[in-house]
Amino acid sequence: MSLTFSNQYPATVSISILWYSPGCSDGGDWELAGWYNLGTGQSMTVFFGDLADINRYWYFNAEAVDGAYWAGSVRHEVPDTAFDWCWNTGSTNERPVGFREIDVGDADDYTLTLVG
Repeated sequence: MSLTFSNQYPATVSISILWYSPGCSDGGDWELAGWYNLGTGQSMTVFFGDLADINRYWYFNAEAVDGAYWAGSVRHEVPDTAFDWCWNTGSTNERPVGFREIDVGDADDYTLTLVG
């Protein structure tokens, strides 16, 4: 039971995720984590748990070292360094990114493949 990313894009990518997490320590209901770095051809599990039991909708942002990106309309500030925090947490070195929605349906596991 997990959320896994597979990088089939021809450059290293950095991934951040956003998911429903009721009762997060800041009093909010969403948690964010990143950056998970994957070279071309690599896969990485970034979340362990029954995805559908947590929430049907998950979100991600991915940025490649060559400037390509995968983003969406859910905006939030994130730092350039590794992080795992709640929605209302912040730091002094943030920048806005857009998160793209993933609909896992009733799946326990989900693998998203990044391609060019």
